[in-house]
Amino acid sequence: MKCYLIKRSQIINRTTVVIAVLFFTLLPGKIVAQELQKTVLTNCNIIDCTGAELQKDMTVILNGNKISEIKKGKYTAVSNNKNTQILDLEGAYVVPGLWNMHTHLAALLPDPKNIQANESVISASIRAGLNAMDGLRHGFTSVRSVGERDYIDVEWRTVFDQGFFMGPRIFASGDFVSPTAGHRGYVEKGADGVAEMRKLVRQRVQKGVDLIKIFSVEMLQDELEAAIETAHSLGRHVTTHTREPDIYRAVKAGIDCIEHGYGITDETIELMAKKGTFYDPTIICNLSDEYIKEREYRLKTLGYAEDEKISYYRTLINYADERSPAHAMHQRRALKKAVDVGVKVVLGSDSMPIGEMGVLEMEQFVLSGVSEMNTLIAATRNCADLLGVLDKLGTVEEGKLADLLIVAKNPLENISYIREVKMVFKEGISVDLNQPSGTASYWDYFSTTDLKKGFLKEAENAAGFQRGKTKE
Repeated sequence: MKCYLIKRSQIINRTTVVIAVLFFTLLPGKIVAQELQKTVLTNCNIIDCTGAELQKDMTVILNGNKISEIKKGKYTAVSNNKNTQILDLEGAYVVPGLWNMHTHLAALLPDPKNIQANESVISASIRAGLNAMDGLRHGFTSVRSVGERDYIDVEWRTVFDQGFFMGPRIFASGDFVSPTAGHRGYVEKGADGVAEMRKLVRQRVQKGVDLIKIFSVEMLQDELEAAIETAHSLGRHVTTHTREPDIYRAVKAGIDCIEHGYGITDETIELMAKKGTFYDPTIICNLSDEYIKEREYRLKTLGYAEDEKISYYRTLINYADERSPAHAMHQRRALKKAVDVGVKVVLGSDSMPIGEMGVLEMEQFVLSGVSEMNTLIAATRNCADLLGVLDKLGTVEEGKLADLLIVAKNPLENISYIREVKMVFKEGISVDLNQPSGTASYWDYFSTTDLKKGFLKEAENAAGFQRGKTKE
């Protein structure tokens, strides 16, 4: 049987076959063509994330996949056109679709049974797709993948782009680029020397990636410069998992974005502001025991801890990545410093799933001293800016693609109100917020990944083993 899902011949591989199988087995019923229609969102407030103040009593008009008009006042015209839909949002708040800029779609942490070590590409692909679609229903209309096996992210990107499933827009990195023994010795065979480094970057681009993710700590200077230069020559931005003193070196070499930034110094932060280097701090995976408890107490007080399953797993995930108090305090202070001096900060969770952990990352920004407005900008405008698509995405402005999140309450008053999702639009199409094609949630899949007895206890123990450690 021939597969016509993927048109980019250079990225046809075994993962394409997996996605094809998923398409033919999971796609419900029939494909209904989306007609070009006019959608009017009226009686709403707009946080456009350009830096402008809240706009009250507004109307947003979507024509097809774009925002065609934004105007003051309530929409009063009456239309009998079947392709015109008028929605009274009853004072809800319209913000740009959110972005999660540090994702590993198929990641599973904690993983006490070491499932991922011998996991089939089919199993990993299913989890990646479920994670992505779950993220969209939380309002994350775009994600950046920064390291994924078998180019799963590239394949899901294509399937979502072609409309076979409704998922977020994916900017894919495929597999990372590293020297041998990179990432603290985990990489058994990497690129060694300038020529091999250039080749590895070119191979990633040949496979269809949108960006290059590197582990620069163990790279020699010429290897680092070669990776950055080659990626830039091919029109791809480069981001790196790094710690000091390598952060400063990478910024000087022209890296586009810093992931994590462990131990980042004030000197490096100031250099980043000067050079325009972006910063993805992933605060949610840099929490101490104190900060995790602080977070959970706050959410319980606000009424966002009623689902015991979600509360349990998000806490378990964080304890699997727990840091020392000194490390957690340093990273929190560094984030505030970076925003204050003008570094373009973006929002990424690293921990999965995309939706819940992405929202937790936003809340951690505010707990770190970042304003609600700057947090929203970090989750929208700055992300589009880094990826070179600010002309199309990232803000609520006329002429841009209609990627929108509508929430019931004002997130500028309390960032956790971003959880009060009423509607999500991706390119003008309303997303079904109910669980599609099944009765189980992503969290059910997460909790039953290993059906053997004792999984939860072993997961708890695996999380506990990390207590008080500073990891990178």
